[in-house]
Amino acid sequence: MLGKKLYKTSMLNIFRLAILAIVIFFFNDFYLDTFTYENFQAAARFKILDVINYHFRYPHEFIVFFCLVLITAVYYGIIRGVTFHEKGFVYNRGLPFLNKAVLYTDLKTYKLLHPKKAISIHSKNGDIFVIADNNAERVIAILDQHNIQGDLAQDDYVRLITNYKRFMLMIIGFTVFIFVAKRLGIFQSFN
Repeated sequence: MLGKKLYKTSMLNIFRLAILAIVIFFFNDFYLDTFTYENFQAAARFKILDVINYHFRYPHEFIVFFCLVLITAVYYGIIRGVTFHEKGFVYNRGLPFLNKAVLYTDLKTYKLLHPKKAISIHSKNGDIFVIADNNAERVIAILDQHNIQGDLAQDDYVRLITNYKRFMLMIIGFTVFIFVAKRLGIFQSFN
């Protein structure tokens, strides 16, 4: 439908570092929390292999950690991105089933939001797609090849920074929420 794949955007490196910090935080909590379990204390000698063997016998905590932390970190840190094709692009809205295919003929303009990292693409029907990438020049080159008019002025840069801050606060808030829920034992009730 959209032709051959030309380019796939990736998450900004600062967000990848934030996701890595969250994964390390939860892995540390997961690892150290294992030492407090009664079943672990009775049969283990507090070595790394003992933790692995314990989670083979009692996989509930590992399954929760894997599903809530590792899968989401890999998806948002590595897999998720906007894929540009010959005739259009697939805009990722957060979850795989929410992706939207957009043809280049449906686009009106684009605007540079950050000198090297972010642009907004405006469609003819009023949709706005914000694309943050480590290499925005490549995205601009693809849009220019399809004769889409662009504005390289950076008037929306301040608004973009506030959106980044809001996104980071949302990530930190979700991390705190999951941590508190884990500490309160909400995920223990599934046993």
